[in-house]
Amino acid sequence: IQERVLGAENLDTLTTTTNIAGTLQNQSKDQEAEVLYTEVIGVQQRVLGPEHPVTLGARYSLCGVLYNQKKYGEAEAR
Repeated sequence: IQERVLGAENLDTLTTTTNIAGTLQNQSKDQEAEVLYTEVIGVQQRVLGPEHPVTLGARYSLCGVLYNQKKYGEAEAR
C-alpha cells in the first residue's frame, strides 16, 4: 500500500523495503532478502546516489546476505 500511495522512490518507501529485507535476513530467508535488497539498491542509487549513506548501508546488508549464501564472489563485487 505504501509504495502505491507514496511511490517506489519515496524515502519512506525505500526505508520500509530495506527494513523488510532486513527482517527476511533475520529470519534466514536470504534468497528473498537478496531480491528485495537488490531491487531497493537499484532505486536508492538512482534517487539518492551510489555513495549516499543509506545506499551504502543497504549494499552492506546485501553483502551479508550473499555471504550467508556462500556467494563470496558476488558479495565482494558489490
